[in-house]
Amino acid sequence: MLVTLGFALVTASILALSAVAFTLEYAVTNVANVSHGEILTAGAYAAYLVHQRTGSPLAAAVAAALAGGLVALAMHSAVIGPFIRFGASPTVVFIATLGMSFVIQNVLVIFFGAANVAYTLDPGAPQQIGPFLLTPLDVEIIASAIAITLALFLIISRTKFGKALRAVSQNRELARVTGINATRVAASTFFLAGLVAGYAGFVLAESVGSFNPYFGFGFFLITLTAAVAGGLGRAFGTLVGAVMVGLVLEFAQTVRLPGGGYVSASYNLAFAFAILAIVILVRPRGLFTNARRTVFE
Repeated sequence: MLVTLGFALVTASILALSAVAFTLEYAVTNVANVSHGEILTAGAYAAYLVHQRTGSPLAAAVAAALAGGLVALAMHSAVIGPFIRFGASPTVVFIATLGMSFVIQNVLVIFFGAANVAYTLDPGAPQQIGPFLLTPLDVEIIASAIAITLALFLIISRTKFGKALRAVSQNRELARVTGINATRVAASTFFLAGLVAGYAGFVLAESVGSFNPYFGFGFFLITLTAAVAGGLGRAFGTLVGAVMVGLVLEFAQTVRLPGGGYVSASYNLAFAFAILAIVILVRPRGLFTNARRTVFE
């Protein structure tokens, strides 16, 4: 049980990074960016290329974050931002991001092919850390997720940019009237979210072992479940929702079937959608939100 909990913490850490990045994008645009998964994929491929040439995991992580940030910024500057400025409805922008997702997937197939690729990183031998059995790579993933989450909290709650971000997320027009450049704040937020998502793509690819141009889209669907469960647009609620969903998905694989086997990880998406359906039925606004709370509580 404790060994499974250790694995679940790793899954929850990666999911938390992706889900918090997604909810930041949503907070400043009020649009669910369906192409968010492709930011993770871009980060994974950038890290793969850099690691092949340098052999440095640190350089690969930095490349993944920068690639994710630039791709997210390009998404906002080329598609999402212009659609919003032209007064397109959230549904229209949503469809545009879906199209952008397919475009990016096919561009990656053209350059890298559709076959799976893998890093040559050594995760290290499993070690007993407290009650958990974790590899050094697992520890690094959990520690980096905690550090990034704390950094985001400080940026959002203690900086001038964070104050502007909260203002835009609560009322874009009022923020503009008070002198805040909403477009610039949204673009900066997308870049910040892209940095986090790109790194999440790198550690996800490390954890899974191999990836292809479509792997980010599949993980995005689980990310969406975590974000909705915690409260879409609420960073703290999304973080808690991600941990909850990560734990449920990992422990679901320990369920013993009548034939003697265990539930396959290939059913994770089905479990995620089951969680999503239950949350929408019980608490449509999310498990950790109420009408009086501000966006980033």
